[in-house]
Amino acid sequence: MSRMTDEPRVVVELHARTDVGLVRPNNEDNFLILDVGRGVYWTAADGARVPEGGGRFEVGASGLVLAVSDGMGGALAGEVASHLAVTTVARLMHRFDARAPYVQFPFSERLRLALEQANRLIYEKGQEHPELAGMGATFTAAAYHQGWLYLGQVGDSRAYLIRAGRIRQLTKDQSLVHRLVEAGFLTEEQAERHIYRNVILQALGAHPHTVIVMDRVEMRRGDRVLLCSDGLSSKVAAAEMQEIVLGAATVADATEALVQLAKERGGDDNITVLLAAFDGEVLPDPREGEDLALLHVERDDLLPDAVDPELWDELVRFVPTVSGARGEALGALGAAGSASEALAGESPHDARESVEDPPGEERGIASRTVARALLVLLLLLFLGAVLSTLWYLSVRERRHGESEEGPALVLRSAMVPVG
Repeated sequence: MSRMTDEPRVVVELHARTDVGLVRPNNEDNFLILDVGRGVYWTAADGARVPEGGGRFEVGASGLVLAVSDGMGGALAGEVASHLAVTTVARLMHRFDARAPYVQFPFSERLRLALEQANRLIYEKGQEHPELAGMGATFTAAAYHQGWLYLGQVGDSRAYLIRAGRIRQLTKDQSLVHRLVEAGFLTEEQAERHIYRNVILQALGAHPHTVIVMDRVEMRRGDRVLLCSDGLSSKVAAAEMQEIVLGAATVADATEALVQLAKERGGDDNITVLLAAFDGEVLPDPREGEDLALLHVERDDLLPDAVDPELWDELVRFVPTVSGARGEALGALGAAGSASEALAGESPHDARESVEDPPGEERGIASRTVARALLVLLLLLFLGAVLSTLWYLSVRERRHGESEEGPALVLRSAMVPVG
């Protein structure tokens, strides 16, 4: 992100915080802060705070990508998946900004394609390496570009917008219980306690193809965007998030307070929070009584299904061969991630990134993996409800499409329940 100049621009104050929590042996969450034009980006390892103490930056003409990713797969795999997700999106969004034919597509479609290719890469790496079988990651991006915030989502990590003293959830959880709530089979209160509340319908890497849900909203001066993993949203209500964010002196204070509250209420999952406050004369002030218009963005028919072979080979070379040894694999991925210096010519301090090898026993692959063995039981118990839900969704006007193979049920927390 550019430092302050005299030219009127959008200014963002942001801070990100991730914490392993009180139960998990390692942190499978990650986040992304990317200056698209310069290719400078930050991601997180266990306990990282980026930028330190918060920062106030100008958003360049090429835009800003903020994202949270929640890995799954147990032991090494979840950390690898979320790391691959954020670094792949960072690398591709920077490449797309100046490379034909991608630069000709709208910003939303470049973000969509970057997520689709991250899905492809995670899936292929999981197929190539048995120790990573079943790995996947949620991904929720909030990307600012020329007055608009674009929301790209896979899974159930959430994005909220706080405007004029009110908070609104911008994303919809792509989960089984949320579908059942929408169809009227469960109440919100029942969903929070449901035995299958951790079953999600999509994750990057869980399926060869995935559908990126893309929406956009026009930004206003003073808007605050909050991204979080379910380690926060399962413990802290939206109204409480609003109160903490609006009452904090800085975005850094707010993120710290949110993480601490989630830990006080159990901290049984990794907790990641990214908060950004938008300002600047180029943004219009919010109008009294104005409705927040969240607009769905359909996939461009001309958008390619894959990047060109040269760019794909470059991306694959960027990802090291994953060793079966946990420490070696994470160390190699951390070294590769630091290559944002090569991406943008920035110093490692400006392009901060690391992946640590946290202590603790490895969990089985069954933890937070694709629940293939449990699908039979799941479908037997909920066959009628699911069929009714799918029928309901098929006859109403859809906001979101589905892949040809259909939704992939993913168990996010087989061993350690969330919330």
